[in-house]
Amino acid sequence: MARNMFTRLEESNSPKHFEVMKHIISYIILIAVSTILWSCGKSDDDNGGGTTPVKVEEPTWTVDLSGTESAPTTWVTPSSGVYQYSMTAIITLSDFLAGYADSGDQVSAFIGSECRGIAKPQTVNGKTLFFLYIRGNSAETQKVSLKYYSAKNKITYTCANVVEFTQNGTYGQASAPAVPPFEESGKYTASMKAVVTLNTPLPFETRTSDLFAVFIGEECRGLGVKSEVGGKTIYTFDILGKSDAEGAVYFKYYSQQTSAIYTAAETFNFSKNGVSGTDVAPFTLTLKAVTQ
Repeated sequence: MARNMFTRLEESNSPKHFEVMKHIISYIILIAVSTILWSCGKSDDDNGGGTTPVKVEEPTWTVDLSGTESAPTTWVTPSSGVYQYSMTAIITLSDFLAGYADSGDQVSAFIGSECRGIAKPQTVNGKTLFFLYIRGNSAETQKVSLKYYSAKNKITYTCANVVEFTQNGTYGQASAPAVPPFEESGKYTASMKAVVTLNTPLPFETRTSDLFAVFIGEECRGLGVKSEVGGKTIYTFDILGKSDAEGAVYFKYYSQQTSAIYTAAETFNFSKNGVSGTDVAPFTLTLKAVTQ
């Protein structure tokens, strides 16, 4: 096209007309070249890193609490004639362990090395409770210890020296059951809480089946629970650890819509009994897609 225009200009008898048209055509060519160069260099920054997010199969992010223990066979309810007195304990599991509750679970009471009572789970108003009948004598010199066997995790948790044995005493009530910290004796002996929110706009549409997990190293240490507080979407995490300070905590998000994983640049260090973010002032994360 430009060549034909120059040819027609050369055939024109007006030098002035030729020069004007020459400048116009040069300007058109300059605009075309600039547009091509702008298009080639635009995608990386304007698309959040440039390349398309890598599509992956849905990950199986879970906290691995599993052990290899079989159900206990030595936990036996003592006969009523052996001990003079009794007390009761009404126990439930922490919110974390409640997610692994199973009909094969058991809770037992020990004084010293002797089993003094055993209970299986019962569901009362949607809550798992253990009604434990603990037997003893009038002058017990040791406190009651509690053991919990998790059938799903195949592991026994122990809370030592929880309560004094007292005749007709109680530990927990049906309306306010006791919550022994069984998980502190498991694979992960420390925990902290985090409340986070995501910087918007997000590069995907959220769905209820999305996964949001927290990691230390290569291990998943908790899954986020989504809620709405004051018009803001927040995610609450119970983060498990093996020691008081393990290092950096980081987050991954899997989107069902894009079939891609997104990571957050923001991190913080694990701290036993620590808290990062609150419902009112959550810790803010900015997600970026894992790309090729």
